[in-house]
Amino acid sequence: MINGVILKKLETLDEVLCELDSLGQVTVKQLQTYWVTRRAIERDLQIMVEIVIDVCQRIISLSGQSPPSSGAEAVTRCVALGALSSEEPYRRMVQFRNFIVHRYEQVDVEILVTLVNKRLDDFRRFRTEILKYAQH
Repeated sequence: MINGVILKKLETLDEVLCELDSLGQVTVKQLQTYWVTRRAIERDLQIMVEIVIDVCQRIISLSGQSPPSSGAEAVTRCVALGALSSEEPYRRMVQFRNFIVHRYEQVDVEILVTLVNKRLDDFRRFRTEILKYAQH
C-alpha cells in the first residue's frame, strides 16, 4: 500500500529528525538567547507534524475513503484503519501544529525544549508504525 509519495515524506521526516538530533539537549536559556535556533526548531517541528498529517491523509486516500476534514480526523481514521496503534501522541502533534501556525507569536520555549529533548521518539514511532502497516 505504500507508495513513493509516502516514502519520500518519511525520508524527509528522517532528515528533519537528524537536524534536531544534531542539536543535542537544548535548554530554555539557549532558546531564549538564540532566536535562530528557536525558529529552526519551531519550523522543523511544524514540518514533521505536517508530514504526519500528509501521510495519514495519503493512507486514507489510498484506502478509498473520502478526505478527512482535519489533521486530527486524519489521525483518528488512521487508527481505525490500523495504520497507527493509538491517537496519542499524534493528536497532540496536530494540536501543537495548529498552535504554532495560528499563535506563532506566543510559542513557549519550554514546550519546544520538551518536544526536542523528550518527544522526538514519537515521530520515530510514527514512521515505524506506518512502514509496518504498509508491509501487510
